[in-house]
Amino acid sequence: MNKFKHTLLSFVGTNDAGKLIGKNDGAILTALTNQKFDEAILLWTRTNTRETDYEKTAAYLKDEIKKRKLAKKTFLAELPIKNVTDHNQIYITLKNFTDALPKENIVYTAAISSGTPAMQVCWILLAESGDFSETNKLNLIQVRDPKFGKSENIPVKIDTALPKIIRLKEEVDTLKKDLIPSATLGFTKPGLKIGDVQVPLSPIELSYYMYFTERVLEGLGDEKISGLWAPAHFLDKIIKLHEALFPALDTNRMDLIKMKKNNISLSMTTFRGNISKLNKKIRDAVNNESISSNYEVAATGGRGYRFYGIRAEKGKFMLGD
Repeated sequence: MNKFKHTLLSFVGTNDAGKLIGKNDGAILTALTNQKFDEAILLWTRTNTRETDYEKTAAYLKDEIKKRKLAKKTFLAELPIKNVTDHNQIYITLKNFTDALPKENIVYTAAISSGTPAMQVCWILLAESGDFSETNKLNLIQVRDPKFGKSENIPVKIDTALPKIIRLKEEVDTLKKDLIPSATLGFTKPGLKIGDVQVPLSPIELSYYMYFTERVLEGLGDEKISGLWAPAHFLDKIIKLHEALFPALDTNRMDLIKMKKNNISLSMTTFRGNISKLNKKIRDAVNNESISSNYEVAATGGRGYRFYGIRAEKGKFMLGD
């Protein structure tokens, strides 16, 4: 009969710093005290704030686990997660990590009490979806804080956790909205600014961007486009926006005006090229995927129809003078 090795998985959270911040043990040390594990794998993320150093906390935990003999082995792993409130980014990174773990004769348990709400969501989804392993179940536990009585590791049942997923996802979405800076578009001084970052869009690119921003502000939703040509109303609007934003640059509009007079449509090749260029400028200027993805003009859909629009909500846009 094979002997199974029991392994604890957990993100390193702020409260796990314990003695480093003059507090009692956090969830990870408490979980290992409550239940015997052969090894612990602690996942930490890098932060730019001085107040929180998860690498230092992880090293502290490894030392404490060894001194107290809470597990035979402890492994530390840095996960390259830039935004710890973005469950999409966390899930992909976490799944890539767990895919590489050996699965044979090992019982894995994830302690979900440490980390952000988004991290808790990802543990639950990983276990519920079966993405962890086709043959090896991922167990989940929550650690009851000793201040509420006798501490214990409480198994999380997926069927009862589903309502919690919904609540946590709502909390994650709220956190993400709060962390996304506003965007300002100017008319007197034409330009796009996301937070404190100026995005160097060309006049035609800014006209495109203003078009999709107005759709957000007016609640029109994404632009539905099919075929090889952009809609006639799109070309009409781009000419008007370009004239309003850059009245002195009339020569730049001549080609567009000639196309309209000659009933020549704007090709989707040109349309997609301008969208691609302005999106790249947004990504390069902002240098934060979690923020830039909210302000790019995204394309969704498949064959037949494509939908173009900006994900950021109406309240995130401000129109300057």
